[in-house]
Order: sequence, then C-alpha cells, then structure tokens
Amino acid sequence: MQADDHAVEEILAEGRRFMVPLYQRKYQWDDARLEPFWEDVEAKAVEVLEGESKFQHYMGALILSPIGEAAQIGVTPRVQVVDGQQRLTTFQLFLAALREVARKHDCPDIIEHVQDYLFNKLKSKDTDKLTRFKVTPTPSDREVFHDIIEKTHDEVRRDYAKHYWGGRVPKNTQHRALRAYELFYQKIDHFAQYGPTDYDFGDEEEETSAEAITDETDTREALEQRLEALLTALLNRMKLVVITLGEGDDAQVIFETLNSKGQPLLAMDLVRNNIFHRAEKENAEVDELYHKLWDPFDHTWWREPAPFARPRRPRIDHFLAHVLAAETGQKISMRELYAEYRAFAVPKGRPRFPSVEDELEVLQDYAPLYETLEGRKKEDDDLHWLGQKLAAWQVTTAYPVAMQIARSGIDVEEKRQLYRLLYSYVVRRALSGLTAKNLNRVFQALSHEFAQEGASLSTFSAYFAALTGDSTRFPNDEEFKRGVINLPAYSLAPGTRIKDVLWELELASRSKFAEEIEMPSGLWVEHVLPRSWNEDWPFEDGDLQSDGQATHAQKSEIRCWTRWEI
Repeated sequence: MQADDHAVEEILAEGRRFMVPLYQRKYQWDDARLEPFWEDVEAKAVEVLEGESKFQHYMGALILSPIGEAAQIGVTPRVQVVDGQQRLTTFQLFLAALREVARKHDCPDIIEHVQDYLFNKLKSKDTDKLTRFKVTPTPSDREVFHDIIEKTHDEVRRDYAKHYWGGRVPKNTQHRALRAYELFYQKIDHFAQYGPTDYDFGDEEEETSAEAITDETDTREALEQRLEALLTALLNRMKLVVITLGEGDDAQVIFETLNSKGQPLLAMDLVRNNIFHRAEKENAEVDELYHKLWDPFDHTWWREPAPFARPRRPRIDHFLAHVLAAETGQKISMRELYAEYRAFAVPKGRPRFPSVEDELEVLQDYAPLYETLEGRKKEDDDLHWLGQKLAAWQVTTAYPVAMQIARSGIDVEEKRQLYRLLYSYVVRRALSGLTAKNLNRVFQALSHEFAQEGASLSTFSAYFAALTGDSTRFPNDEEFKRGVINLPAYSLAPGTRIKDVLWELELASRSKFAEEIEMPSGLWVEHVLPRSWNEDWPFEDGDLQSDGQATHAQKSEIRCWTRWEI
C-alpha cells in the first residue's frame, strides 16, 4: 500500500479511468454536504483573488486499487475507487457546472482548460466508448452523470425538464447529481458576477431579497478572474490523501477502518492537544492548568454551531478564529484553523508567550467578550447591545473589531461611540443600496489598523476617510436619507434586519419619559398596502404596472400609502 497527498489537479490530470464498483452506493451528497464543500471552495477562491492563500485544504482520502496490469501500451489505465467516490464525483459535477458558467459568459479558455479534467484522450487500443470519461459511476448514476459531463447546461435542463420544479431541482429528487450540478451552477454564476455571498443553500422556498447589488469591481475582467480563482481553488488548493493498494491489501478492511464511526475531532480539539503537549514539555502542572483555564471551554454551549456565522462550525472554532484575528489583525482561515493557531502560538518555531499558562489566560480574557456578543452573558451592556444588532444583521465578521474595542484602554463613552459606528456602517450601506459583500474585507482591514495603532475613534475615522469606493465607503447623512426615502428598504434589509430598523425608529419616536423595554420577540412586518394590489386599486391613469415599472408620480402615490409602514 502506498499513501501520499496530492492536489486534485494531479489526480484528475493523469490519463486514468476511475471506476466506481457496482457495490458502491449511488451518489448521495445532499445540501448538508454540498454547502460546506461550496463554502470551502469559495473561501479558497477568495484567498486566491486576494493573494492570501497560505494553506492547502485536505478533503479526505481517496483509496484506489489498480485493475489489471499497471501499464499497457495504447490502453488507458483503469483504477477501482474503493473509497472517495462521493468526493470524486462532486469534483466532476463542480467542474462541469463551472464550465457551463464559463460558456454562459463566453470564456472559451476556461472551457477548454476544464475539459482536460473531465475527459481522457483516447488511446489507440481503447475500445470502450466510456473510457473518454474520467469517472465511471455505478450504473444507476451513469446516464445522468455522463449527460451532465458531456452536454451543455441548456441541453441538460431540456432533457431532464421533468425533474425540475420552478426552475430548480427539488431537494428530494432521485437524481442527487442533478441537484448538485444545478446548485453549483447557480452558486458559481453568482460568485462570478458579484463575488462572495452570504446566502445559504436551500433558500429557494424563502422570501427572496433584492437582486444582487453590483459595484465598481464587477467588471468583465473581474468575472473571468473569479472563475479562474474558483478553478484554482478546487484544483490546486484542495488536496486528497491518495492510498493506492497493492495486490496483497484487503480493500474492504481498509475501507471499514477509514470509515469507522468515531466522532471527528474539532479544530479546537487539535489546538487543545497541541497546547497541553507543549505544557507537558514545560513541566507545567497540566491537570491544574486544564481545570483552571480550559475546563470552561468543555461546556456543550461551546460545541453548538454558531447561529449566524459562516462556515457552519461550533462556536469554539469561531471563537478561536476571532481571537487570532483580534490579536494579529490578520485574515484567519477557518478551514485551516489548527495550522493558523500553531503559526500564531509558535511563530517560526519561537513561542509567542512566556509560558502556556500565559497563552491560556489570553483565551480566557477573550471568552466573556465572545459570550457577551453571542448573548450568553450581559456583563457589558454596550457590548451586549452590539451583539444583538450584529445578530439581527448576521454580521459576525465584526466580532474581532468589537473584541479589540472591548479590550482597549479607551473610556466607556468612546467604546460606546465605536460600537454605534460599527452598527451604523452596516445599516447605512444596506439602506443606501450599497453592496454588503465586502464587509468581511473591510472589518478585517479595520482590525489590522486597530492591532497596529490601537482601537480609537481617531483610528476608526482615519481608516474610513481613506475608503472612497462604492464597495467600501461609509455613506454620509444625505446619501442615507435619499436611500431611506427612495429605495425599497423591505427588500434591501429583509427579515430581522427590517424589524431592527423599524424598532430603532420606534425608539427614536419615544420621549424620555417612555418606559425602556427590549424589543419583544415574535414581531413581524405587516403590509398595510398588499404586495399585489394593482388590480383592486389601480392608478388614476388606469395603468396596472408593478412598482418596479411605475412612473415617478406613481411611486410617490405608493409612498403616500406605505411610507415606513411597509
């Protein structure tokens, strides 16, 4: 048995035919597996675009067993996929979807490049027509899979029209590969046009928000660069441990061993093991350190998924990423969190802290701040308020900045002003009709400034004064006022966001004598004027145009009815 790690490109570039055994399962990946996969590729693509790709991401194992003699002149080698066929199939579906998005936007070079990872070049003695496909799945999946690989997106939608519903492939489809292909196509197309997104899979049944807002970075050249970044992310930044079996290896035993039912380790489990291994080398009192400084992190609350953060990971992992970002001011990759922590704790082989106890005390200092932002504690009213606002707007990328402010030596009033400015920036951009897709980058750069200069109003003001582009700037009062009056706030800030805006307006309208209460749970937005009202209440001129097509005078009439009551 030989084992080595390889990038996806190395695996697919070689002229081989990957045969999935008959006894293997059909393609099974559903949205719960596809979403994390997409998030991993998207995150790596963003790193590629920003020139910050530090680590490769391991996707698991691929176990192969050669079929027949290793090398025959004029014949494409065949290998049996003992384990890893689900990942391998997903890679192929992703590449096919990316090729079709490239076709949609007329990027012939990308199309040609992708084809080399989907098809083999036939050799002189190849007789099986399916040899041209890199992957041969089980017979039950074969037809739809090869149609996806071989045909255009339009042809696939035409040939499998009966499996679509409302333009989408339902979650409960019998053709999981078709569902994955369509989801990837939509995600890749959106990323190519607008960059990274905060939308989740499976939102087709929810009320949709406004169309994506473009900015000055959404150019034809940028579209092609984003497609290339996705391709680079999958082929070069994703790796598999490839295990090639020999004649004497029992494939089934190895398969069962690697697919045992053990609970996978979290990134924080690996961090904990690394910390206490170093503590033992320091001859520290490990048991005492554990109970004093680590035991609180073993509470189940820390292992629950962080409700508003992406990617979907336990709170303990997000907490650690926020701490590293706040301490260093650098962008932290959630996908390589353990590697990030090792680089932080022992940079270039030299410990950052005098002892492991000092290292653990830093984590303990940050813990109550994160718990306050997440609503578990309320020791700091101002920080708790900011946490509620960031939860309503689902912007946890501001946590490192909030933590830096909370731990700074500035007075309480300056902290309060900075918290409100963070909130104001998020709300103003939304209601002014400006894109929110660069919030991650803006807050990461701000945390870098705070790490270098210290958290303060002057540092905050100087940082935002330098941001002038539509994709990052801080909207002024006049622009914000125009947005509130003229733009569709309900769709620009859907769900909990519009409720938060309306609640703030409610508070602002009260006098100082009004009772101070928190926003009640269970509130909803009522449409005083029905959303589909044209036929029953036509305009005076008799037109039945939708609001999006109405004249300026008609829109004024609509606002007279609706104003802020939606």
